[in-house]
Amino acid sequence: MGFFDKLVKSKGGYIFLSHSHNDIEKVRRIRNALESNGFEPLCFYLKCLDDDSEIEDLIKREIDAREWFVFVNSENSRSSKWVTLEREYITKTNKKKIITVDIDDDEAVENAVYKIVHNLRIFISYAAADSKLARRIKEKLEKKDYLVFFPPDSIPRGVPYSSIISNAIYEASSDGCVLMLITPDSVKSEHVFNELYLAFENYGNIISIVVGDVELSDEFKFCLSRNQSYRLSQCPTDEELDVMVDMIGQAISK
Repeated sequence: MGFFDKLVKSKGGYIFLSHSHNDIEKVRRIRNALESNGFEPLCFYLKCLDDDSEIEDLIKREIDAREWFVFVNSENSRSSKWVTLEREYITKTNKKKIITVDIDDDEAVENAVYKIVHNLRIFISYAAADSKLARRIKEKLEKKDYLVFFPPDSIPRGVPYSSIISNAIYEASSDGCVLMLITPDSVKSEHVFNELYLAFENYGNIISIVVGDVELSDEFKFCLSRNQSYRLSQCPTDEELDVMVDMIGQAISK
C-alpha cells in the first residue's frame, strides 16, 4: 500500500452515481470498489418520496454539493427520466469531473474507479516561508475532494522524512500531480529543487504556480520546461485560488 492509499482511507470524497435502479446489482460493483478505497458514492433510490418536484429538488441539491460524477451507461439508464434529468443538470452546471462508464464493460468499470482514486492525488512542494499560502491552497484542494500531501499534516511522528517525501512524490507525479509553488523564496530552496527534480526524473505531471516576479535558475527552467504553469498575485484572493484549483482539476483530468 502506498502513502496516498492511507490518505484515501482517512479522508475520502463524495461521488454522485447517476444510474438506473434497474441496474443496481451491477452498480454495486462500482459503489463497492469506491467504498473500498475510502470514498462515499451516492446511489439514489427514494422510495419514501412520491412528489416529483421534491425528488428533483433533492437530487439537484446533492449534485450541487458534489465534485465527482459517474454516469452509468446502460439501456436502462438511457431511458430513465431521472438519469436524463441528472445528466442535463450536471452539464448545465458546468461540472468538470465527469466520467461515463459502460456498466457491461468490466475493464471500463475498473478504469473509471482507478481514474477517480488516482487523479485526486496532489503533492504540494513549497518553501517554509510560503507555508501560509501553501496551506490555503491545500485547504481549497481538499474542499474539492483532492488528497493532498502536506508535510506538516501528512508525515507521522517518528517516520523518516526523506523516504516519505520521495514515495509521495513518485505516487503523485505518476497518478495525480506535483504542485510546485514557485516564489522568490522557493527558488532559493534546495529541498524544493530536489522535490522538483524527483518529479521531473519520474516523468511526472508537474504543475507550477508562479507567485509574483520570480527569477529562475537554468536548473529550475530546465525541470519546469515541460510543465503547465499558472500565475497568482502576491496576495491572492479566495476567488483567485478557486479559479486556480479549477484549472488544476482540468489539467489533471485530461
